[in-house]
Amino acid sequence: MKNKIILVLTMQVLCLLTVKAQLQVSQEPFHRPVLQNKYIRLLDVWLQPNDTTQFHVHSIPSLFIYLTKNNTASQVNGKEWVNQLSEPGKAWYRSFSPDTLVHRVANVDTVPFHVNDIEILSSYNQTGAPGLKPLPFNILLQNDKALVYELSNESIEQKITAGHGPLIAELISGEGIRFHDIKSMKSREIKAGQYVYIEPGKPFYFSKVNNKAIKMLLLEIK
Repeated sequence: MKNKIILVLTMQVLCLLTVKAQLQVSQEPFHRPVLQNKYIRLLDVWLQPNDTTQFHVHSIPSLFIYLTKNNTASQVNGKEWVNQLSEPGKAWYRSFSPDTLVHRVANVDTVPFHVNDIEILSSYNQTGAPGLKPLPFNILLQNDKALVYELSNESIEQKITAGHGPLIAELISGEGIRFHDIKSMKSREIKAGQYVYIEPGKPFYFSKVNNKAIKMLLLEIK
């Protein structure tokens, strides 16, 4: 029994050393960190046709957002390549605990591939108290770490005056929208493929730049 325990502990140590020896995703050259604070690290990934990332490890809970439609291929370390099709606006979450992922990704299409990897570094609600109520938007994805809302022309101009965690707004499609900071009375335009970070509790709203259809995702850290 004692020898079995020693063997298990040895294997766990070796696994940890293997993960540390791999290139972390935030250090992989195509995964460009564009925003980092105590809650999140946003990695903006662009792959031109025929580009391939280096093998890298995912070990932090993460949200992923596809921003373009592409044929791609991915290869888990030691396995065969797998073909995939990305769809703009697709969002998914993976905890990577304990199932860390070591892989590389190739763009096998004729157009650039754009995806965002949002690593969740810390929860917003760390007190154990009941969490914040969901915002008044359509919920696309929900788990213990985050919420992802989908906004359209009909819901985009809803004002949010308080009661939210850290937010990232990503415009998936459309000619643009405007983000309005109610407190400072400042605004900025967001075009398709761009994002804006909204601090916890900050009052805000969005407005359309025209009447054409838009699709936007709003990610909230719990």
